Amino acid sequence: MDYSTKKIQQELIEEILEALRNIRGWGSVEIYVQDFKVVQITERNIKKTAHKSTKQLS
Repeated sequence: MDYSTKKIQQELIEEILEALRNIRGWGSVEIYVQDFKVVQITERNIKKTAHKSTKQLS
């Protein structure tokens, strides 16, 4: 599949939309471009923690 950034095809848009739909709560979608072509779409889900500690680590 040729994911050119000069002429963006519907298939590329669908790939990006799917990556966005896969984000659960917090996250990001990174699109890597090389020589005017999308070569990688990275989905990153982030888990936030609410842990409170009263002890200090030694």
